[in-house]
Amino acid sequence: MTSHCLIFNEDTMAVNSRELDKKDVPSPEELYERARNFLPVLTEREEATAKLRRLPDETIQDMKDLGFFKIVQPISWGGYEMDPRVFYKIAGILGEASMTVAWVYGVVAVHQWQLPLFDEQAQIDVWGDDDSVLISSSYAPKAQVTKQEGGYLVSGEWDWSSGCDHCDWVFLGGVMDKDAPGFSAFATILIPKKDYEIVDNWHVYGLKGTGSKRIVVKDAFVPEYRTHKLTDAHATNSPGNSINPGPIYKLPYGQVFTYSVTVGALGAYKGALNSFIDYAKTRVSSFGVEAKTNINTQKLIAEVITDIDEMWNSIDHNFGSMMNAVSNKEKLEIQDRIKYRYHASAIVDRCVAGAAKLVKASGGASVYLGHEVMAKYLDIMTIQVHVANISEPFAVNYGGTLLGLDNTDINI
Repeated sequence: MTSHCLIFNEDTMAVNSRELDKKDVPSPEELYERARNFLPVLTEREEATAKLRRLPDETIQDMKDLGFFKIVQPISWGGYEMDPRVFYKIAGILGEASMTVAWVYGVVAVHQWQLPLFDEQAQIDVWGDDDSVLISSSYAPKAQVTKQEGGYLVSGEWDWSSGCDHCDWVFLGGVMDKDAPGFSAFATILIPKKDYEIVDNWHVYGLKGTGSKRIVVKDAFVPEYRTHKLTDAHATNSPGNSINPGPIYKLPYGQVFTYSVTVGALGAYKGALNSFIDYAKTRVSSFGVEAKTNINTQKLIAEVITDIDEMWNSIDHNFGSMMNAVSNKEKLEIQDRIKYRYHASAIVDRCVAGAAKLVKASGGASVYLGHEVMAKYLDIMTIQVHVANISEPFAVNYGGTLLGLDNTDINI
């Protein structure tokens, strides 16, 4: 491994754990431009992707070639080690054309940030021969675990492993000691493809092309070093921090991962608005009224774009505060983490509510197959049921702590 020294590159938003040649890391603006130029390709592939029920191989390869999977990967493993806000913005831009692609990108690329929190040997196992290898996941604690010398014997079945066809490893959730209290024994388990089976059970109404299939594991041995404890993630003190000391790896897992499963919806919400505006410019109602002259249409557009801007501003503020703290080796306050976690969970609710207004304002045309506003609405609704996006428990915890009650969540 390369020796490390900490630098912060303000020009590129790269937060690096070793010296690098500045020209090796693209600027955020260059990455955003690459993403915007990629949108017509994604639009062209959208129908075929839905029929395939997973991303085409070329879409994954294109995102690799564009550098998108390197954004939060350590410099020491060939990545850019950039501020997570760059990663989120890329996902949001992709979501404007295809929430399917944005979803898979978000939940797979974020693992390029989590693997560096594991023991160094786990990182070598995955990236030692090829640092472009990808990891899928399903974090529900479904593992059946038997303790053995040096590790664990693991079995179980996990659904919703998005993008798994394109990945050579998987992160799975498990409770490593059933007698341990609360979430103290919860961990992420790293398993290679040779030790699991992918079952194609992804037949759904929304996000059809994500290939979020079932993972089946039968008696796979997992060395201790291929586990990552939730308690370590919560304390922001993980085994990999000793070799990846960059500040982005001191951010809480519960923050970095959670926003990765929300920003795709925010991008799709913007895409739905773009489609609605294009439609409204030429739409004439059955009564001969031009939509663009309707004050309700004008008001809705203003409200939706403001809603979108507010959510992006919140993300920028929250991660700006956290990045400032970790860059200066300051403690992240638990109350702030609770607040930011609720903010993340509320994003998809707001996107669903706003997109529903756009569907209603689109009129009867929205019920026909191929209507872009309705299609994005269905995709956004689909991820509202993801456990990370069910906002009520996080609202209760946030409100409760403001009333003096104890925090009930360590995944913040």
